[in-house]
Amino acid sequence: MKRLLAFFILLSLIVSGCNHAEPAVELSTEIAATETPLPPPTATSTPEPTPVPEKNTHYQFEMELDYSRHSAQVTQTINYVNKSNFSLPELMLVVPPRAFLNTYEQTELNGDRLAGFTEDGIRTTIHLNQPLEPGQLTSINISYSLSIPQREGSFGWSQRQLNLNDWHPFIPPLSSEGSWISHDPLFDSANLVVGEYIVNEIADFDLTLRLVEFLPNLLVASGAKAEPLADGMQYSLKKARELSFSISNQFHHEQLDHNGLLIQAYVFQHQRDRAPAMLQIASQAMDLFSEIYGPLNLDQISLVSADFLHNMEMDGLVLISNRVIDFYDNTAENNLTILLPHELAHQWFYSRVGNDQAMEPWLDETLATYSELLFYERYHPELSEWWWDNRIYAHPHSGTVNNSIYDAGSYDNYRASVYLNGAIFMHDLRLTMSDQPFMAALKTYVAENAYQIASKADFLQVFQAANPNVDIPAVFTRYFKD
Repeated sequence: MKRLLAFFILLSLIVSGCNHAEPAVELSTEIAATETPLPPPTATSTPEPTPVPEKNTHYQFEMELDYSRHSAQVTQTINYVNKSNFSLPELMLVVPPRAFLNTYEQTELNGDRLAGFTEDGIRTTIHLNQPLEPGQLTSINISYSLSIPQREGSFGWSQRQLNLNDWHPFIPPLSSEGSWISHDPLFDSANLVVGEYIVNEIADFDLTLRLVEFLPNLLVASGAKAEPLADGMQYSLKKARELSFSISNQFHHEQLDHNGLLIQAYVFQHQRDRAPAMLQIASQAMDLFSEIYGPLNLDQISLVSADFLHNMEMDGLVLISNRVIDFYDNTAENNLTILLPHELAHQWFYSRVGNDQAMEPWLDETLATYSELLFYERYHPELSEWWWDNRIYAHPHSGTVNNSIYDAGSYDNYRASVYLNGAIFMHDLRLTMSDQPFMAALKTYVAENAYQIASKADFLQVFQAANPNVDIPAVFTRYFKD
């Protein structure tokens, strides 16, 4: 009983799967009834994936990092490819660190077509001396320093960790109408970002990292492969949306070579006995989701204990709240077994299939939440109903599933609608379509939208085609606004 009570308290703190910590709330002990979950998904053939463009925008960095002083000096080159059908007289740079006061100081910005630039908040508009035509490439060079803020989250530092996510200038994607897809962050009263607001297109990344000082036991966790240099490390990540790191001199590291995928766990020293369970859960999740959604061409995945009360996905790297790991009790009735598969599902719904995370967050968060149920149905079918009771029905679970991060009104409403009511929507859609067409549609959706930025229309088209005999829009009408 004490273990169950502790679980409910922790679940109220860290139930979102991504992004946000919230205060404990008193939960009713009544459990809502739910349908008996359907059996594990039937394997289906893998559709041909969307061809990857021959040329991606390439980000190249030289970074000198002072871990103790939480600062970095960076030189960056962007070789930008205009993959649109538009002639571009201007380019946009989004600079996420400028959302934090006194964090980003730029010392140089030039390029082979740069005629000038103007700055407005986190955005810089680069004026070109001649338009960039479709298929053409231009280079932009930037030099800047980072004073990384002391704050909770995936960009910031604590006494035992430094996290670098959304840390550099980038060029956002273009919409089908030719406008830049760029949004402002939404902060809550605790200075935490509500939801994700950044939209990235697929790119290639190379970074040379040099440490200003030698610290014993300093480990760098990343989704990118690392190659040693004489004076640092070289990191390369291809066909990704970002390049992120978590760095600490207090990590315990374990790894598992699983069917050619290197799964690495970076936990704090007192959590070292949890690392094998994390590797096991991750290996199961990656197997299952590769079967359901299609394989990923990943060399490695890093599972990192985060020194804050929320979770976050990046390309090849997931941050799991240290409290989730602390409370793991060697059973599947636990947040670690819920949330680690959730974050790993984002390797498909965020990384492989992109979306506008600010305006249509359901396209990654709803699908990642429902992936938790698929995990339980496969590996712990006797706990599928427990998952519904504890993950969904024990919390507010209503509201418009396709809320943006701005119009939900609060983080609680955002979670209740996009995550929890979103899972109910997915199950309703599954029951309406029947199991096999639903599972086939999931795989087709990933294949047809791989390396792109998908929308509700893309999702609806695939799912309606998977079962033309049912009224798929009617299911959407029950949960979505126009």
